[in-house]
Amino acid sequence: MEAIATVREAIAFAVFKKVPLCVLSLDFKNALDRISHKYLYSTLRCYGISDLFIDRLKKMYDGATSSMQLNGHTYGPIPIRCAIWQGRPLSIVLYVLRLHPLLRMLEQRLPGIKIGRRARPTSIVAYADDITIFVTSTDDFPS
Repeated sequence: MEAIATVREAIAFAVFKKVPLCVLSLDFKNALDRISHKYLYSTLRCYGISDLFIDRLKKMYDGATSSMQLNGHTYGPIPIRCAIWQGRPLSIVLYVLRLHPLLRMLEQRLPGIKIGRRARPTSIVAYADDITIFVTSTDDFPS
């Protein structure tokens, strides 16, 4: 509810102050299915996650395969190079760590909109795989 409230506050503030505001809403479709293992390991290293932990993750994900059944015939094994398991407690943490660099980059590059008495302007609101970006100038679209 906090994410929705923030979006409503931003819109109300922009209307009240008569400032331009574009609200971009992004929804990463099948977010957990599209996570590159190589990128995930690299991101974890950048955050200082221990090699021991990353090696354990690699043991879980590297070499994972799947198969498919079509018209009574089984095809496979098919190597899985992307995706993290859904429904596991660690999955959402890995997803957030993978998404964090994008959120920080947007936060640094976009001026955002100052809502109410908040100390800093708000440029993004993220909840799970939904991201809302506040753009206040056409010059910000390349970011």
